[in-house]
Amino acid sequence: MKERILKIKAGIFVLANLFITCAGISSEVSKVDVPKDYSENFEVKGYEKNVYEYDLNNDGAKEKIVVNYKLNNLEIEDVYSIYTQQNGGYKLAYQITFDKKNDVFDLKEVKGKIDLVKKYFNEYSKDPQANEVRYVKIVTDNRNDDIDFSKIKYKKNGPDNLDNFLFIKRGTAMKAAPNDNAQNLASLAYKEKPKILFQIEKNGQKWYYTELTREKTEVTKDANGKKVQKKIKEPTIKGFIKSQGDNVSERGFYWDRMVEKIETFNKFIEESKNSNQELHIITEYKPLTKDVYSKADKFGNRENQSVRGYTNPDKKGDFINIPDQTIFRILGEEKGMLKIETPFYGGPYYVEKTGEVSKKIEIDKVVNKFIAVDPDSQNEVLFQRNPETGKYEVMSYSFVTTGKDDGVGSYATPHGAFLVSFTRPYMLFTRHARPGDKVLPGRPDLAIGGQANYAVRFSGGAYLHGIPVNTGAGEGAKAYTASKIGTYRESHKCVRHYDDQIEYIVNWINGNSKEKEGDNTIPEENTVVIVL
Repeated sequence: MKERILKIKAGIFVLANLFITCAGISSEVSKVDVPKDYSENFEVKGYEKNVYEYDLNNDGAKEKIVVNYKLNNLEIEDVYSIYTQQNGGYKLAYQITFDKKNDVFDLKEVKGKIDLVKKYFNEYSKDPQANEVRYVKIVTDNRNDDIDFSKIKYKKNGPDNLDNFLFIKRGTAMKAAPNDNAQNLASLAYKEKPKILFQIEKNGQKWYYTELTREKTEVTKDANGKKVQKKIKEPTIKGFIKSQGDNVSERGFYWDRMVEKIETFNKFIEESKNSNQELHIITEYKPLTKDVYSKADKFGNRENQSVRGYTNPDKKGDFINIPDQTIFRILGEEKGMLKIETPFYGGPYYVEKTGEVSKKIEIDKVVNKFIAVDPDSQNEVLFQRNPETGKYEVMSYSFVTTGKDDGVGSYATPHGAFLVSFTRPYMLFTRHARPGDKVLPGRPDLAIGGQANYAVRFSGGAYLHGIPVNTGAGEGAKAYTASKIGTYRESHKCVRHYDDQIEYIVNWINGNSKEKEGDNTIPEENTVVIVL
């Protein structure tokens, strides 16, 4: 124990005394209240302090860098306040943080972050205004040592090197400096996704420093005179984009958040198995066409294709909507109600004790196959846990389209953890019958509205599937729907994919399964869909 304390102290000493060679960086750290005019003896409550001098822009004048830092659960939280020479004294000009926390012993990562502080100085210091303070958050990536990117099997629809990006809704200017009057470097169009390098807040306005590499299609002829199309990458452009409400939105492939959810789920399973608690799923699949309006609960889930989870066994007070295929464990019974707990909604909750509400399932230790869906960023990642290393191998990733909520007929893709029940090679969807339609057996009010390639049922009427096409529609309609993948929520509850992407997903889920129920294939092993 004494040796570990000495190592921690040594780590802090190294991090606190090496601005030029290395230092610790905070992540998601709040602004630190430091004086606007530099003085030698100011203190920030709860933080240690070190001061350095360094010529960040090589202009012959040294800036003062005040590093306020503290140790929190073996992670360094630090804020870098940069004072520049102004009117005969040193005044606060910039305060720098990072988007990720840093292990106190990970000096290599620390050094890399400090290099970014120096690398970007000439950018975040462009066109400063009098008495202006800029608050800068440098964005790195969303990866960690638990995620293995070397095993990717299918990435045709996955962007390269795009952990954090802006989604452009309407035409937007990229500027040479974080200033409305700065030179326009480029005009960005709908659906373009520039990579975020850092963000600046100044005078209540947020700017993003980004980079974008566009592609253009070049048509040439081969030796036989046949036209050949080739994609050519244009020179990368870098510049500032102003935050403009929903016209410019922050998105990303948040690999680390997804894996954090997966690990929370598997910890829940392990605890259940170790405590001999039964694992069940909710079984509440009713046609959406018979649904009525209901309010969304605190998790955003509506009552359709769900059961109520009450906070007390008397069915009084607050309740949540627990969607079909949700995995839960049984804690016991109370007043004729099942007392349950879930991985993400917590608990305990109380649900009706009937044979139709739930079904017992078997999970051996932990789950290895996961599909993580992020509705906010309109993307999805397939993870396969390696039982030998414990790492999560990325199998594939892509943009998707998730559910748009209006409360009646169209619903947000439900949040939670759901057990995949089956896959099949097609997805039929219905609509209200019109005169002359061939109606469904037993449902004179419904007719087949169209279909999509492949289907993976994970919660009620929520499926992963390909591009939906209305009956009688042509390829143009399908291409138009496909063009909107990765933009905004638009489906009625499902998660839409490119056809080739969902084909890979279905084959990956099925594995070598030979178990059939009609056209449905039962997965070879348990696969869980996690919707953030």
